[in-house]
Amino acid sequence: MKVILLGVRNLDFTTQEGQVKGTQLFIAFDEDDVKGKAADKIFIKSDMQLPKLELNKPFNVFFNRKGKVEAITLD
Repeated sequence: MKVILLGVRNLDFTTQEGQVKGTQLFIAFDEDDVKGKAADKIFIKSDMQLPKLELNKPFNVFFNRKGKVEAITLD
């Protein structure tokens, strides 16, 4: 899925279930029933190697069958 990076938030906190460490990416993308762009946020685990992403630049996100991010690539 081709998306555009709108923002980045680093996360590192503890919940009752345990430690949460990773990155939230705020993204925009084309959606059939949306004029303009749709927006969402995705969670990236801390052990996933991210390429050098730039704000307002496109990149590709690949999801597994459960909707979790599996890979991110640049064009």
